[in-house]
This record gives sequence, C-alpha cells and structure tokens, in this order.
Amino acid sequence: MRRPRSFAIIPACGQSRRMGTDKLTLRWRDSTILQTVVRTWLASEIDHVCIVFTRARYDLQEMLADVNIDKVLVPIAPADMKGTIQVGLDFLQANYRPTRSDRWLVAPADMPTLSATTINQVLHAAAEYPQSIVLPVRQGKHGHPVAIPWKLAAEVAGIPEDEGLNFLWQHHKPQEISVEELGQDANTPDELIKLRKSHNA
Repeated sequence: MRRPRSFAIIPACGQSRRMGTDKLTLRWRDSTILQTVVRTWLASEIDHVCIVFTRARYDLQEMLADVNIDKVLVPIAPADMKGTIQVGLDFLQANYRPTRSDRWLVAPADMPTLSATTINQVLHAAAEYPQSIVLPVRQGKHGHPVAIPWKLAAEVAGIPEDEGLNFLWQHHKPQEISVEELGQDANTPDELIKLRKSHNA
C-alpha cells in the first residue's frame, strides 16, 4: 500500500498593496523573501511543492528557474488567495491524482520566518491524524502551515465568496498542535523592518 503523499501550495499572486512594492522580491538575509520560503519548504519532509503566480511575473520565473518545484502560471491573478489555492489544487489533481489519504499544506509566500521544523511537526501530526485538518498553535494563536486532508480539497470551490480558507476549519473540527515557532509575515515597510531586526535578517 502506497504511503500518503504531501503537497505544498504556495500562493504567490498577491498585490502587496500595503507594502507599496512587491514583497516577494524584497531582501531577506542573503536572498529574497520568496526564495527563502521556497528553500524552507524544500528543506522539510514535504513530497511536492507547487507555487502559483501570474505569467507576467518574469522576475519570479527567473528567480526560481533552477528550483525543482512545480510552477503554475496563470494569465490573470485570481481574485483572492482562496482562488489561487484553487488553481494549485486543480493542478495537483490533474498531474498527481491525489487520493483521499494524501494531504495538502498551505502557507503564504511572504512568510520568510516559516520553519522547516514547524512544517515537519505539522506533517508528523497529519500522519497521526489522517482524517483531520492539522492547525499549528503557539501561545493560543493559530498559524501556518495548515495541513488538510485531500478529501476536503473539493470543498474549497464551495466556500462562500466572502469567506477565506479558514472556513474549512470552522466547519471541520481541526486537530490543534503546539509548535515552538509560527511563521510571521509583514504587510507594511515598518513591519518588515521590525521582522528583520527580530530575526537578524
């Protein structure tokens, strides 16, 4: 019997409006925010990594040219992150034919402090609770990545327009697990400065 597979979806179609410039290409240590996030996923125990961004983002295509992940290019950015994730789910369904025992994980593309250790903790918990959504928690706060059984992928298309992906764990009781670190993002220049200082980046 084949062991369950895990698929990461990185939604990278955001507009970075509050930052005033594209967050994904901003510096983080010796790299960029996006490259840091992708390297973190590849350093984890995830089986497959899929990133979704618009076809016009030639800079991202060049940045990730030598990275062995699935790059899904869309002609127009979906209306929201939920729509971007749906594109990733459709790609995975068409190319990998996941089964009900497989799982998909999601974390934003602009989260440079995402930890491979935390990803692995979530993966291990997902293996222990294969029928449940796994939600990492630290000091009472939910975070990323979230692991979701593939059987719930079909429900994403039915999430109400004014609701986000968290609609799933509001309607399917998640398994919460305590982790030592949750990834953080920054939405404004001041927030990014503080995040860089707190992580020596």
